[in-house]
Amino acid sequence: MKGIDSKRDKILIVLTIYTIGLLLGLLLYFLRFLNWVYAGWGIKVQHWERFPKKQKKVLIVSNHPSLLEVVLVPVLFFRDYILHPFDFSPWNIPDKKNYFDRWYWVWAKIRLIPIDRENVRKAFKALRRIKEILNLGGIVALFAEAGRTFKGEKFFYSEKGKKIRKLKEGVGWLILKTNPLVVFVWIDGAEKVLPNKRDKLYHCLPNFSNCVTVKIGKPIHIKGNNKEEITQEVALSLLKLADEEE
Repeated sequence: MKGIDSKRDKILIVLTIYTIGLLLGLLLYFLRFLNWVYAGWGIKVQHWERFPKKQKKVLIVSNHPSLLEVVLVPVLFFRDYILHPFDFSPWNIPDKKNYFDRWYWVWAKIRLIPIDRENVRKAFKALRRIKEILNLGGIVALFAEAGRTFKGEKFFYSEKGKKIRKLKEGVGWLILKTNPLVVFVWIDGAEKVLPNKRDKLYHCLPNFSNCVTVKIGKPIHIKGNNKEEITQEVALSLLKLADEEE
């Protein structure tokens, strides 16, 4: 994408993001097929037709029950970036300490913007970079809980008892400043496929004999007077999607 990727970046995208993204995309379709054959296994995607096609300036906002969705949510763009890798390969916003600084994520760094949760100045610098990417038409996947759900201390609950952590207002600031197309994604069951442990990150392989359900919301533009108001609307929209029936 002009203004975002240099020639060097594009070469790295083809050699790393595109190649591994292709494999992950094929795996996603296989796991969806597995769910169709064996209900209760694999990955089930609800309202796939809502997911934007060939749309730029998109902000995906998802809940964060496990480590799995950090990979799963960007792969939802598989249909578009398989043909247009520079325009439609999304940016991911990982925690700097847990993801970006680890050597085995080096292949993905070209599409990662790390958030340093221990340094407010650096965290805001990352938000400004995300703002720039969105304003240039980029696609960003954001987990507004700023960490896995189970690590939270304050929670918001849906009418059916689904929960998310209190959201960081950075998501409201980004929407206020860039007015992107916002797509909400709710993921159920990922913590059963890839269980969480407080003291370890990667301690087991995903077990897809349990089912992950991915609910896709209707793309919308969110209006608000300030970041607090917009952040509250984001939280309510996520929880509403969580309760939505198929």
